[in-house]
Amino acid sequence: MVSGKYSALSGAIAREQAIANVSNNLANISSSGYKKSQVSFESLLRGEQQTKQAKGINYTRIRQNFSDFSPGAIRQTENPLDLAVHGEGFFKVQGQSSVLYTRRGDFTLNAEGVLTTGNGLPVLDEGNGQITIPDTDTSKVAVGDNGTIYLLGPQGARTEVARLAVMEIDDKQKLKREGDTTFSLEQGGTETPSETSRVIQGSLELSNINMAGELTQMIDNYRTFENYHKVLKSYSVISEQQDELGTLG
Repeated sequence: MVSGKYSALSGAIAREQAIANVSNNLANISSSGYKKSQVSFESLLRGEQQTKQAKGINYTRIRQNFSDFSPGAIRQTENPLDLAVHGEGFFKVQGQSSVLYTRRGDFTLNAEGVLTTGNGLPVLDEGNGQITIPDTDTSKVAVGDNGTIYLLGPQGARTEVARLAVMEIDDKQKLKREGDTTFSLEQGGTETPSETSRVIQGSLELSNINMAGELTQMIDNYRTFENYHKVLKSYSVISEQQDELGTLG
């Protein structure tokens, strides 16, 4: 009986973690460039171990938490500092302690004219340097398909400012989720400048979350969690009755 109780407990814990994952996805449905987080389940014991040691009882846990990097829809905003990546590339930004990667392109200029993310992380150029855009009061900002940033003067003059670092990652499973739609690159991962991605100015990539799909997962996980909870309650009642009956001999 104890084995069955722990099996139900492990299943309930795993489903509670899955519910938290779906809740986080739904909370970020309006976050530009957000990539859906997903979980997969596995049995703790397999094959002969499950048959002999656990007597066929299944113990469940979260096997993997991974990100879905499929592209989101592109929404036009007309803001010249809103940028979207069409293709496999990521913008490169400077985090607190390391370089980070993101698909979120709702950029802004700080008081010094440095191009930053919404939470103040500097956006990087091809040489991993910060990008400063001067004279925006008198000039317009233009961004080419390849990520090159220009200033367009009032007399039609065009001055190149910098070129955005738009990078592809050879193995996206090496990207570790960080805060605010950013990812760090784990050891063994490799970045290369993207030759096929295209930067779209005045647009943002929306999150790739499907609300209907997430709500369906939420309902399924919650019902399964409730079933595990009922099983645990039943084991508790049986245990109480067993204690009242005592033992023979």
